[in-house]
Amino acid sequence: MHSIALITTTINVPEVLRAYARDAKDHRRSVKMYVAGDRSTPAGTARFCDVVARETGIECEYLDPAAQERFLTPWAELRDHLPWNCIQRRNVAVLKAVRDGADAVVTIDDDNVLWESDYFSHSIPVCEAPREKLTMPAYGRPGEWFNVCRFLATANGYPFVPRGYGMAARANLDDGPGIEPGSLLTMPVAAVAGFWLGDPDVDAVTRLAHPVEVTRYRLDHNFFLAPGARAPFNSQNTILARAVLPAWFLSPHVGRYDDIFASFIVKRIADHLGWGVCFGRPLVRQERNEHDLLRDLDLERFGMRHVDSMTEDIANVTLTEKDFASCALEICDQLGRRPRHRGETSIGTGCDRLDAFFSGYRIWAELPVWH
Repeated sequence: MHSIALITTTINVPEVLRAYARDAKDHRRSVKMYVAGDRSTPAGTARFCDVVARETGIECEYLDPAAQERFLTPWAELRDHLPWNCIQRRNVAVLKAVRDGADAVVTIDDDNVLWESDYFSHSIPVCEAPREKLTMPAYGRPGEWFNVCRFLATANGYPFVPRGYGMAARANLDDGPGIEPGSLLTMPVAAVAGFWLGDPDVDAVTRLAHPVEVTRYRLDHNFFLAPGARAPFNSQNTILARAVLPAWFLSPHVGRYDDIFASFIVKRIADHLGWGVCFGRPLVRQERNEHDLLRDLDLERFGMRHVDSMTEDIANVTLTEKDFASCALEICDQLGRRPRHRGETSIGTGCDRLDAFFSGYRIWAELPVWH
């Protein structure tokens, strides 16, 4: 039976996990849940995880700060790279799940409310990659941005793009739902980027200007993002194959673009290796935690400034290797020491943010656990 890991990080008691555990139990899915705590996570979280495990029989491991420090002892460089009080503690949960033998990792936020029965059935093709392949239509064109959110209906008909969408491409959106798909493609699935009802994953600019409420998914099928086409995916309601995880590092040095930049790297490598990134189901409903939108905007400005140049640079790397870890290191080699543009800010240690980003990526991709 496939081993699926559900991971999250939280500064709240993660009440949403109870429904995911019950769903896994009801459908006899082999799931283990991991909660990466932080120094501000409530003390009741450990007790809650124990209660969920007793109620459902689904193991729910709480990694408190002390447990994380012990776990990371063999990898001091990674331990020192990851600060406390940041959402990127979920990297530790990913690594622990891989060490425990997970075939796929499902990563959610603690405000992603379960919406569909047998949620974990969507993980099975990812668990079986690369042996298992799926056939589905592909959308988008090589070298162009594709707005995957065009297939989400909103309460007021307001069109929107996902957080991390290219800045220049926003000026020429064609968001009507009646677009013809490209050819059917058959590929192993590197990642499934599930969509969100309710409050979707949009940037702070959109939330400040025009809040969005998603009411339904317009399609009756999932779809591949075509090879070479560009669209971000995030770290909430996302399923990743074990083979992909060496190329999926959530950096603490690029603000709210940690998952966005990681998704571009995963997609570039997947294109090279002949794997697919698909969008659609499973659906969750995001009942978003309270956020300071101006602070979110501050954390997004660096990524917004660099998203177009970053995607262009990633598209132009030369990849020759045959696995995600080695290809991630090729990207680090080619982009990690490139001269930077004027106007880039310091991360407070005298090191440029993008250099720190690629430095962390190299630490991650070189971990012996992947090999």
